[in-house]
Amino acid sequence: MANEYIRFTDDMSAPYSDLVTVDGKFLFLSGLVSEDLNTGDLVCGTITQETCQVLDNLKALLERHGSDMDHVVRIDVLLRDFAERDEMNAEYVRHFDPKHMPARLCYGNVGLADQCKIEIAVTAVKA
Repeated sequence: MANEYIRFTDDMSAPYSDLVTVDGKFLFLSGLVSEDLNTGDLVCGTITQETCQVLDNLKALLERHGSDMDHVVRIDVLLRDFAERDEMNAEYVRHFDPKHMPARLCYGNVGLADQCKIEIAVTAVKA
């Protein structure tokens, strides 16, 4: 089994890889937050805005590494406030083809870094 461990920055102090590819086929993305991928600044706002930013980031990262949203097989969604789940879901479904909805776990009332409202971890396969 050939694994590739990828960090998106040169900061080696983080105790994890941002992306691990397994056998050149499976992609495991660590938790994504509502960060602007170009500047590294957090995009803070409503749960809808932050969900959109995270899923736009996911799309860009998947495409950069040989996959796409149709090849996401599992998502873990962490919400700071579980009461915002319906608003998150309304934005979430806009980013997936209804025929390719991934398996998902969603839980809330979780303390997230930097007061983010949402964090998403993903498993996908290459397209």
